[in-house]
Amino acid sequence: MSMPNGGSREELEQNVVMLEQILEVMPDDLFTMRSLFEASLTLEQPEKAFGTLQRLDELSCSSGNLEMIDYVLAQYRSIAEDDADIQAKMARLQTVKNGMMPSGEEPPSEPAAEGGGRIEAEMALAWDLYQDEVVSQEEYSSILHDLTELSGNKMGVPVTVLHILHDRQFSRFERLMTHLCQKYSMPVMVLSQFDENEEISRLLPLEFMSANGAIPFARVGGDLLLGVLNPLDQELLREAETLSGSTCHPYLVQPDEYDRQLKKAGNPAEY
Repeated sequence: MSMPNGGSREELEQNVVMLEQILEVMPDDLFTMRSLFEASLTLEQPEKAFGTLQRLDELSCSSGNLEMIDYVLAQYRSIAEDDADIQAKMARLQTVKNGMMPSGEEPPSEPAAEGGGRIEAEMALAWDLYQDEVVSQEEYSSILHDLTELSGNKMGVPVTVLHILHDRQFSRFERLMTHLCQKYSMPVMVLSQFDENEEISRLLPLEFMSANGAIPFARVGGDLLLGVLNPLDQELLREAETLSGSTCHPYLVQPDEYDRQLKKAGNPAEY
């Protein structure tokens, strides 16, 4: 099995150590535990992976996280659906899931402004930056820690890698932005260059922009120009297009500029 993003086995083993350190501090963090499970699978450590999956099973049920329950069910199916023990675990999980859902209804989705938004996409970006040696191992570990710690809080702004590094006064921040711009062929846009347009700012719900790193700032014809904070998150772009009803063209923006634009969108009368 190949390492993710071309990383070596040694690098992935270091990543596992970091994830385990985070879980020592926050033993109930579902997203970190899921990342540890997936890393253990990649390293072909089935016993460790299965043990982590069982912990994820227990915590998903105790926290009532439907999304993670579905994830665990899918993993059980892929491991050995015909195994009697696995079947029993799946049946129990399905019972828990059914008990959480009103009859005949789909699982309720989390409100956009709740929780940490798109933590998995942010973890993927952090891993990419570490792989490309833009951040050090210690910095990568700190980013993961902050992502998991902040993801359960109502921040009023998205929880992103760029926010974390900017708030930590990361000394190579401009180099990092240039790296992302070049690697993903996504231009960096200065939002202050554009006139305020209340109509454009309303094309996406304020709650969506507060929880996710995507904010509209201009129109070109019928298309929408979108400021984003994670060039890897293609799913976010698709969601923005669905919500706005427009084709969106993403541009990388500075996190402090994003926050200022978000504040203006929430309080247009003040500007």
